[in-house]
Amino acid sequence: MTPPGDAASGDISETDRALVATTCARRAELELRGAAAFTVITQALIDLRADSRIVELSARAIAEEIRHSEIYLELASAYARAAAARPAVAPIAAPRHPGVADDVRRVLHVVGMCSINETMACAFLELCLAGATSRAARAGLREVLSDEIRHARIGWAYLASPGVMAEVKGDVERGLVPMLCAQLEGWSRQIAMLPPGEAVAHACPSREAIAATTVQSVHDLVVPGFASLGLDVAGARLFMAGQAPCPACGRSFEPATLGAG
Repeated sequence: MTPPGDAASGDISETDRALVATTCARRAELELRGAAAFTVITQALIDLRADSRIVELSARAIAEEIRHSEIYLELASAYARAAAARPAVAPIAAPRHPGVADDVRRVLHVVGMCSINETMACAFLELCLAGATSRAARAGLREVLSDEIRHARIGWAYLASPGVMAEVKGDVERGLVPMLCAQLEGWSRQIAMLPPGEAVAHACPSREAIAATTVQSVHDLVVPGFASLGLDVAGARLFMAGQAPCPACGRSFEPATLGAG
């Protein structure tokens, strides 16, 4: 159990208490979706004949994401001073990536979820921890972050596996901007759903801070990660600068609108 600590104390306004409880309950739901996503990723890695150590990390991630949901649910209950409702489990739809071979689609699923989304999630959690002084929130988020770092490494480790880049380099290059576009759109929707306000000391930064960190994580972590593997990321940089549209949907990226709803 996450220690309730100062979450259950009176050293927080009722407005902030409600904000944190609502936010943590929402995060609990998203973590369950992450568990469902890793069932898809694990099967994809098995089908791709990935190194057994990478498959094992992905399989472990399913249970770890469920544990993350429990952590957030415990925090939501502690801040609300009442048992938070358990989130519903809903099926997820994996990205379709039309027009590509099945194995390429599997690779893009691994890359999109792990190399991109989980790397962005690490930056988000670091932002939450940077301002947090609540012992309960920090204890919970540290556990989540330590797992998410490994989850991000699944994608990078797979791409760095012997022979993989020689087979899929061009496919990942072509899919990179559409994957970035889809991930940013998903993050934007989730940011827009956050309650207004912030409770930085309790690991709930503002929408604006999360949006800025989301964009910066792509610039500073995601795109350089692909570049380090030898991919041509010129198109990704143009897209992130708002200078070229996504080839899949035709939309241009506008950082100022991220999380605006």
